[in-house]
Parts: sequence; structure tokens; C-alpha cells
Amino acid sequence: MEFMKVGKVSPDVMKKTIFDKLNSNDSKILVSSGIGEDSSILKLGDCLCAISTDPITGATNDIGRLSVHISCNDVAACGIRPFGLLVTILLPEFSTENDLEIIMNDIYETCDEIGVFVLGGHTEVTNSVNSAIISTTAIGISKYSEKKVIKTSGALPGDSIVVSKTLGLEGAAILAKDKSDLLIPAIGKQYVDEAKDFLSQISVIDEGLIGAKCGATSMHDVTEGGIFGAVWEISEASKTGFEIYEDNIPVSVPTKKICNFFNISPFKLISSGSMLITTPNPEKLIKALNDKNIQATKVGKIVADQNRRVVIRKDETIQIKQPESDELYKVV
Repeated sequence: MEFMKVGKVSPDVMKKTIFDKLNSNDSKILVSSGIGEDSSILKLGDCLCAISTDPITGATNDIGRLSVHISCNDVAACGIRPFGLLVTILLPEFSTENDLEIIMNDIYETCDEIGVFVLGGHTEVTNSVNSAIISTTAIGISKYSEKKVIKTSGALPGDSIVVSKTLGLEGAAILAKDKSDLLIPAIGKQYVDEAKDFLSQISVIDEGLIGAKCGATSMHDVTEGGIFGAVWEISEASKTGFEIYEDNIPVSVPTKKICNFFNISPFKLISSGSMLITTPNPEKLIKALNDKNIQATKVGKIVADQNRRVVIRKDETIQIKQPESDELYKVV
């Protein structure tokens, strides 16, 4: 029997063991779990309710802050503002009250920053983990409208692909925090400090709400697997293909230096803080994001041919396959 790789379970395995067995045959369930669908959307009376859950496993520093953003970003990718958060914290043996207080202070502070309430959760110390694990469930509520049901599977041939900010923000920030002793002598303290500050850009709530107003056909926050994983998931869910132009993908200098040092790709690196948006009107979307001081870049297009899922690198065309383990796990 072959063991699974560290990181997100592959789409093939997820489909066979989970998605094909889901029972979502109820009129209240508008969107349920599937490839790339990180949130479920329910119609409850005249309201839409988006729900998403995620753990933090690849970081040791700032896990409280990251745990808030990772689930809230998924809800925002539905075009719905997150309202509240449930938090489950599993602490290893020999954890102290101070360890828990640091995590919770980070959670409360981050929730205050983005206007989200901590609604409840569960906390325990267990010998089943050797480092702290935080899993959060975010809930967002909005007035019902068919136009407001935005899902990963909504991309259409001819849509442009737009990405916000720069790629690799979360991965670079985690590595700068957790591996600073290796990075500072190699690339310099200035770049390491700049990468650490990327945590202030991790939220994509504004992008999600702006994308919804500008007629986005689909949105997907760029998490494990990086931009290549995110665009593959949009394409798989939407039964389309895509073309990505590598020279157009925005990557900051600190991220490039960190990735070069660890010999990893910024395009396959966890990138919370960037939202991938498909739209028939990229100029309108980019202007609206720029007006809110959010960098936005057109990086490719959706095509009808499901077999054409490629990144174009100068004169080379490279086929993109389904996501594997995130580049972060090659280092941490």
C-alpha cells in the first residue's frame, strides 16, 4: 500500500474517498464540497450563508493570525463578508497557559482588525500532536441573490485571469519567520524583515467583495499549491482549460530571494493574500482594486479546451498537472 504525501490530499484521492460519497441533495445547499470549492453555501430563507473550515499545520510562528485569515479568505472568495469564527485548538503536552494566551491574543487581535467575531470553539491539550494545531471555521452571511452565488466552478472560456498582490506572500512570511537564522546570512536582514511583514497583507476580504461587485465569474484564494494549484483547481471545477503567462505573474524580490535560497518555486508556494479572479471585464476589476490600493495583474485567460492547462514561459509551453505537495513542505 502506497502512503499519501505530506500536504493536501490529492484531488484524485479526494474525489474517490470523499466527494463521490457526499450527500448534498437538499435545496438549501447551493454549493457543497468539491475540487477547489473551499466553502459551502447555503440558502436559509432570504439569506446566503457561506461556511469554510481549515487548519494551520505548516507554520510555527503567528499561527493564531494565520488561522483567522485562512478560513475567512475562503468565505470572502464567495463574495461574502465573513461574520464569525469557530476555533479549535489542539495543544501538545507540556504547553503552558502563556502558549495558549499568545495564540488567543493573536486570534482576537486579527479578528478585530478584519471585523470578525469569535463565536466559540474547543481547546484541549493532547498527546496526539507534537505541535499546536489550530482549525478554524468561518461563517459569512449575505442577502440572497442568484448573482451573488460565486463559486470556483463558475469560470467561463474567454474570461481573463486576474491575481491580486504578489504571489508567495504567506509562504515567504512563514519561511522568513521560521528560518530567519538561515536566511539572514544568505539574503540579508532587510529582505527577511520585508517578508515577515507580508503577514499584514494576508487578508483577501476586500478582493472578494470587490470581485463580487465587478461581476467575477469565479474566485479562489491562492493557498496550498500556489498559483499553479489554484488555477488548476478553478479549471478542473469549471471543466475548462487555461493559459498562464509566467512573465506576467507578480512575485516580490524578497519572495524570489527566499525561494531561490531554498530552491523552491514561488508559483507552487502557499500564497494566502493573493486572490485569483476570473472575469469577462478585467479592466473594470483591476481599476476597482487599484482604487483601493490593491495591486492587480492580468496573468492569463480561461480557454474551452480542458486539455490545454498550460503556463507559457517565453518560447516554452508547459502542461500544468494537478497540484502536489506545497513547496513549503520541502523546507519546514
